[in-house]
Amino acid sequence: MKHNQVQDIKELSAEIFESALDYLPRLVNGLLQASNHFKGNEYTEGYQILQEASEGLMWFSEVVHGLPLLLPQGESMIDITENWQSYLNALNNILPSIEKGDGIALSRLLDNEVVPFIVLVYEIINNLKPGSEYSQ
Repeated sequence: MKHNQVQDIKELSAEIFESALDYLPRLVNGLLQASNHFKGNEYTEGYQILQEASEGLMWFSEVVHGLPLLLPQGESMIDITENWQSYLNALNNILPSIEKGDGIALSRLLDNEVVPFIVLVYEIINNLKPGSEYSQ
């Protein structure tokens, strides 16, 4: 790889990591709010938040797909790879749960699969870039 390409990748990864550190806590908080609405039978509010979060979830998936190019290989990538399929399965189960009007299932998917994976990725990125801390 030429020096310019390496520099471009470093700049791009710094940009992506900075965006992730800024955005992922807000995405997590929104998804937890949606989960709480579903637990409280406030489905309209929960659905609204999920709809607003859908673009962020797609962006997050793209970031995760690019991580093998940006992260050093090792334990961090193994953790992401091992949990990726469970995360995708949870995303794939959101729509059927919405169609059934099953707020409890939606809440469980968000609390037990979606949010923990986002937090895992956030913490891995955060550990590469000192000075930021995840807070909920």
